Parts: sequence; C-alpha cells; structure tokens
Amino acid sequence: MPSPKSNMIYNWKKSGLICDDYNALYETYIETAQCQHCKTEFTEKNWRCMDHDHTTGLFRKIVCHRCNARDSYINYPLGYTKKEYYQANKEKIKEHMQEYYQANKEKLKEHYQAKKQKISEQNKEYYQANKQKISERDKQKIECECGSIVSRGYIAKHNRTKRHSDYKLNNLV
Repeated sequence: MPSPKSNMIYNWKKSGLICDDYNALYETYIETAQCQHCKTEFTEKNWRCMDHDHTTGLFRKIVCHRCNARDSYINYPLGYTKKEYYQANKEKIKEHMQEYYQANKEKLKEHYQAKKQKISEQNKEYYQANKQKISERDKQKIECECGSIVSRGYIAKHNRTKRHSDYKLNNLV
C-alpha cells in the first residue's frame, strides 16, 4: 500500500507539477503552516495547495485555497486589485474584446441563439406545468409603494405609469 507521501507526490506529478526534488518539496509542504502569499494559517476550510504554472509546470508557492482560486498574486503581479487592473488596462482589454468578438462573431451568435431557444423552451414547459398557479398569482391584488392597488400580473406595467413615476420622483432619498 503506497504511503501518503508517495500518493501526494504522484498526484503532483499527475497534475503537471515539475520540481527537481519532490522529497524536499514534500517536507516543505508538510512544514508550511501558513499561506506563502497572504500569510493566513491553513485550516480545514482554507487548506494548503501546491501552486504551479500550468503552462511550464514549474512550482511557484504553497498557498491557501483562497489565494490559489483567486490567483490574484499571479494575475496582478503589480499588486492591482481587479478593479485597478481593469482601470489601468481598460483600452487594451476593450481592444482585445473587440478583436475576439470579430473573430468569433458567428460562433457567439449561434451560441446565444441556442441558449435563447433553450430558455424559451424551458419557460414554455414551466408555464404549461404551472399555468393554474401562475394565473391565480397574477390575479392577486397587492398594494404598491405608491399606494395603488394593482394585480400582481400588472405590477411591471403599473411601475411605468405617471402616478408611480411621480411618487418615485417625489420620494427620492
């Protein structure tokens, strides 16, 4: 029966981790008690992970599950938050998205049409299965925040009426 150490090293190799000395790395892994990025202690809910570059396979750090999932220290090496990174690279990102859209226009169009069709079919199925319930619910009367009594099925239409709009304008906080 293989030892826990050999199992772990086998799994690292299987996932693509490349290292010169797996035994030394295993000892470091076992002895490490906190994330090498955010310095939080490892717990059952925030366990340790072997982080490696998925392109080269080279080991990077022993990090907690949260840091490994976020990859913030890899994606934003200059210490950016996601928002700051976006602000600093807005034009580059916009250009990339336009190029991607142009290159994949037909594929994206087909994908969204198929998704729209699937949702439409699901909605029809739901409506058929729950027709009576929906009809009863739509007939229920509710009091709107503006004081009007409206059928639940017409609340969206009521929200566009002058009375409701005037109420909203007069009661802005």
